[in-house]
Amino acid sequence: MKKEVRPLIYTLIVLLMLIAAYPTYLFVSKTFTEIKIERMLVKSGYERDISNKETIFESKTGRYVLEVEYTNEPDYTYNYEIIGGHVLTSVYDQHQVEVTAPGQHELK
Repeated sequence: MKKEVRPLIYTLIVLLMLIAAYPTYLFVSKTFTEIKIERMLVKSGYERDISNKETIFESKTGRYVLEVEYTNEPDYTYNYEIIGGHVLTSVYDQHQVEVTAPGQHELK
């Protein structure tokens, strides 16, 4: 192999590794968020009241959020996200307006 081609091949290999690392990071981040919040829901005893849950990626913050709807509070959607190792709970009503009063299913 010629000496001029080697740097190009090494650059392409590094570039491919970087491109492959981003989806892996997203997958690990999503899995970590789901596992941590699921454990807290089980610990709090809220998992039996869940009617629907979905993990979404918020592009504004760059974090994954677990959206949960409960059977005993059908008018509210709880958003759980991990910030600095702690779970932040946000509650939204049917019109996607944030509710400022503490919710019944708040994780601490």
